[in-house]
Amino acid sequence: MYSVRITELEKEFKNGRKIFSGLNLELEESSLTALVGASGEGKTTLLNVIGLLDTDYSGQVELFGQKVNELNQTEMARLRNQQIGFILQEPLLIKNMSVRDNILLPTVYLDKSLRKSKDYYLARAEQFADQLGVSQVFDQKPATLSGGQKQRVTAIRALINDPQLILADEPTGSLDEENAKIIMDLLKKLSREGKTVFTVTHDSHIASQHDRVLQLKNGNITVKEN
Repeated sequence: MYSVRITELEKEFKNGRKIFSGLNLELEESSLTALVGASGEGKTTLLNVIGLLDTDYSGQVELFGQKVNELNQTEMARLRNQQIGFILQEPLLIKNMSVRDNILLPTVYLDKSLRKSKDYYLARAEQFADQLGVSQVFDQKPATLSGGQKQRVTAIRALINDPQLILADEPTGSLDEENAKIIMDLLKKLSREGKTVFTVTHDSHIASQHDRVLQLKNGNITVKEN
């Protein structure tokens, strides 16, 4: 089964520039896929389309068998919050909240019928924090954290709701080798556990650690040989 299926995707910006030309993409469940391509080709835009942040396009997008264009804004927001986790290059943590509260923030917006207890999510956060080596900063504010710590906290926040689809936009772009390995090991582990992972990266070494590498060029996607 496919977590993501895109058919004949086309997008044109207000200035008339076309960025996709009948793009097709399929991401199977439990897959670990990297997307590479030059700056300006539309890699982040494609992530925004998949993540339901950009709906101004033509073509068909299906997530978990659901046609996105048949969903209203409330349904898309619910699907995004419950099934999609974003790991971004820029952590975008809320500076006046503790690390713990930053991590737990997405749980506030879960549908009440699906929301579990705060203790459940806190235990889940603590488990990830132990795995990623940031449990000691739970009570601190983001300003006191290193870049690598912020990125690991952002990853935990993306995973707190147990999403099925992980979208990672240059997740190791600003990290040293040690922290990049921590994030990459996490993505591999998530894929082994049944999650679908789709990573945008400029780093050929990071891309090569995925099971499949795709290249976005001239509005279309091709399989890139490792």
